[in-house]
Amino acid sequence: MIDVVTKRVFNQKSKDRDPIQFNITTLQPRWRQINDDIVFYWKYCINQRFWCRMRELFDAWVICGRLLNCNNDQIPLPGVKVIAMDDDWFQDDELGSAITDSTGHFRIDYTSNDFKQTFLSPLINVETPFPPFNSGPDVYFELEFDGTPIVFEKPSDKRNNVGPCLCVTLCFEGEIIIPEISLPATFTHFGKAKYIHIQDDIDSITGKTNPGDFAFYSTINLVGSLSKKLNGQPMEYMFEYQIVSSPSSPLTGTWTPVNSNAVPTTMIGNFLIETFNPINPWIKDPVYINHPDPLSNNVDIIDNWIRVPQQANFEAHQDAEILKLATTQIFSTTFLDMTALPSTIGTATIPTVAQEFNKYVAVRMKQREVGTVSPGIVAGTSKPIAVFNTRYNNVNKHGSWAPDTEDNQIAAVSVNIQEIITVGETPDECVKIIDALHVNYHGRNENLGSLALKITGPNKPGQSFSFPPISLMASPETFGTTQLQFTPSTQTVNDLRSCAFTIELTASVLLTNGESGPGPIRDFISFCKA
Repeated sequence: MIDVVTKRVFNQKSKDRDPIQFNITTLQPRWRQINDDIVFYWKYCINQRFWCRMRELFDAWVICGRLLNCNNDQIPLPGVKVIAMDDDWFQDDELGSAITDSTGHFRIDYTSNDFKQTFLSPLINVETPFPPFNSGPDVYFELEFDGTPIVFEKPSDKRNNVGPCLCVTLCFEGEIIIPEISLPATFTHFGKAKYIHIQDDIDSITGKTNPGDFAFYSTINLVGSLSKKLNGQPMEYMFEYQIVSSPSSPLTGTWTPVNSNAVPTTMIGNFLIETFNPINPWIKDPVYINHPDPLSNNVDIIDNWIRVPQQANFEAHQDAEILKLATTQIFSTTFLDMTALPSTIGTATIPTVAQEFNKYVAVRMKQREVGTVSPGIVAGTSKPIAVFNTRYNNVNKHGSWAPDTEDNQIAAVSVNIQEIITVGETPDECVKIIDALHVNYHGRNENLGSLALKITGPNKPGQSFSFPPISLMASPETFGTTQLQFTPSTQTVNDLRSCAFTIELTASVLLTNGESGPGPIRDFISFCKA
């Protein structure tokens, strides 16, 4: 059964009340296998009328709307203050106000107290005419622009006794000229989640993030703002990169345009479509760079310049992704062959495998007016950043217990037990641990963040055991042998219960794409204690 417990609703201005619980449906999940995960997906949209009633119970009233210039092909009017008023017998109440956005949309949230004001308030609050003839406000709208009132609706234009959710399209027929509101187009950050500033958060010595000490990998999310116009003309933008030998190298070389092959599907904004739904007053229809579906809204790219859509209902990204950059198109992925016997885990590096170092690249954005041959204006340049796109093949897994190898690993992570190697195995034998347990470990990545061992298995009353922390060695790899530590300290491996145990080696790598990292990389090995 799917039950929902609601404690507050969006933009609730009233005081908290007791939670409300309601049942949506009874569901029989249909699970699917996706890679190594079992997944069930379910989507449900709560009925608009039901949710409006829920908002009323929380005393959270809302007006959603859009202001258009009806004398000019219904062009949206941004930057206008819309004031919602309630026509009353005693005095008209102001319900609230909002400034229209770049597409003319606005939202006003209020409570029932806002339309129940009288000359005796706050002692007596009541809506007039008196209920049950009128239980909601009688709404009309006033407008202001730049602090100056604009002649618009009168109390006689009111909408009588509106409910907790009202959606309106306001048609302005005056002659006021409202300039376009637009933020300048700029490239400012790597990633929306990590939000790494392209200058302040990049270490000039290492090219890594500061704080965090992360290098970059794979596809990087470039974050900034777009505008539709530049100097009043349609705008287009592009990204360029420059490879340098070190993070401290001056950026005086040749900049290379980021071509379409290096740009995976990127959403740069939305077309806003009116729905007349008071809960969701408009639908956002995404606009993309390089979406594979030909029916999607794809922008035009001419000579690597990306043209910003000029439709009136286009909402360009502000402080969000404006390009995804596949760094593997700049620095191709290097695959290192880690082929070795399981018995070498923990004892030495693999001499035939060369060390891979971070590479460095700076990224910048340029903009210009469409139709010009200008080289463009720089709108944000990053410091050189460290990039690491190395993968590891034929990595030992599960030691000598159940030997296997894996390819395309972010880090080479392997674990083994020395006693199993020493005694040796045959297909019909599972070597048991008796009174000694030496664990060999190996982790390799230029940006290795941590390496840790843990053991899972039953303990005797009053007994605990674990592995000591592993100190990282100089890059690119850390390896060695360790043993269990016991409490009480007088106990040894011989004091373990006769049972099965699993040892897991986990590595973290300090890599990011601006949103997240690759997650932990693991290996494990099991044994039986005799």
